[in-house]
Amino acid sequence: MKSHILPLTNPQSIRARFLPPQPLMRLLPSLSTGLTTGAIGVIFDLSYAALIFSGSLASHLAAGISLVLFSAATTRIAIVLTSSFPGMVADLGTVPTAILAWSVGMVVKQMPTTASSAEILVTALATIALTSLLTGTVLLLLGVLRLGGWVRSLPTPVLGGFIASTGWLLVKGACKIMTDKPLELAQLPALMQPERLMHWLPGLFFALYLLVITKRRTHPLVMITSLLGAIGLFYLLLPLTGTPAAAASQHGWTLAIPTQAGFVGIWRSLHWSDFWHIHWDAIATQWLCLATVTVTTAISLLMNVSSMELMSNKAINPNQELKVAGLANLAISLWGGILSYHSLSKSVLAHKLGSRGRLITLIDSAVFILVPLLGSSLLAYFPKPVLSGLLLFLGLSLLLEWVYAAWCKLSRWDYFIVQLIWIISGTVGFLQGLTVGWVVAIGLLAMQSKHCKSQTFDL
Repeated sequence: MKSHILPLTNPQSIRARFLPPQPLMRLLPSLSTGLTTGAIGVIFDLSYAALIFSGSLASHLAAGISLVLFSAATTRIAIVLTSSFPGMVADLGTVPTAILAWSVGMVVKQMPTTASSAEILVTALATIALTSLLTGTVLLLLGVLRLGGWVRSLPTPVLGGFIASTGWLLVKGACKIMTDKPLELAQLPALMQPERLMHWLPGLFFALYLLVITKRRTHPLVMITSLLGAIGLFYLLLPLTGTPAAAASQHGWTLAIPTQAGFVGIWRSLHWSDFWHIHWDAIATQWLCLATVTVTTAISLLMNVSSMELMSNKAINPNQELKVAGLANLAISLWGGILSYHSLSKSVLAHKLGSRGRLITLIDSAVFILVPLLGSSLLAYFPKPVLSGLLLFLGLSLLLEWVYAAWCKLSRWDYFIVQLIWIISGTVGFLQGLTVGWVVAIGLLAMQSKHCKSQTFDL
């Protein structure tokens, strides 16, 4: 099959690829579209960084934000330059990132109490890098071996159970960001106290608003206008709490990011000298989560590619996309980058806003690079209710899709499997829920294989 990787030997062909025939006429629309999609991507990725770098890792949030934004920018650039579809946009995925965030948190909990802050950080970064390395390797092999179709054989109810479990993780993570308390029955009385109530109610209202508005309005700019409007409303109402904007971080209203240094000064990537300070035994306990992230990423990537192909009415080579995503994640894993791959929502947004080439995504990627380079002063004023409300919206969306809407879409047996997996994940433990899911998946695959063999024999 003909390769879709861009030739890099002819400067004229490169210029023709990225610059329109009339740059002055088309540059401004491309610039505005790229800045819009970049701003949306940055806000979503800020919420993912806050989800991963919370709890014991909260003091390293600035390093986490720079890690997430630089990883997303690198992957976006790599994939847009090599994808078989010019308007493809890459980003962190909701389901794999939520599972990874939970896994990183469990790794930190497994570490001894004597572990230093530096050891906690490098162990967390090693978990993230190992996930990118493992997933990148598997994606590359699937693409090289042309096994894109085989990956989709994971039974739908098992995948739905994993996604519903992820939705619950996002809900719990959003509540922890809002209140600094875990979402547990024992904590409910404390969460109903007036001072705590004021911290999580705005995020809940914003999440419910997004659920309603995204169902009623399909315009691609609905999300960015809602996010900007929520930020503006936050600062209009903040004086009612008696908290000045400069002290909002101290009261838990905005991100706790030091403003005296830029992200570049706080940047922390993995080095070979960190190897002996990483608690590999704690990481080893999360092997099942790492495997689940890898499989769900491969399936999500292929589903996103298929949906984008249908939406754009253009052929996209799935094995090519597996290879480019695999190579991109292998590259970023070398310095501790976080897993990113083809994003359906971001690609559709760019397409609906007029993106038909690679220039807009390159402008979009520049936003991810500029935010860390410009420093942390601006992001220190970013409202936590907006970030946590965005995560809560994503979690509730997944739960509504697989707990409520799935009742009308799945057979009763398949629906039971979905609910069994996520209820066990939410009540007994996430690893236990994953274990049940994989056991059910193996059983269903074995039954399908046996059925196929019996049909072949009958023929």
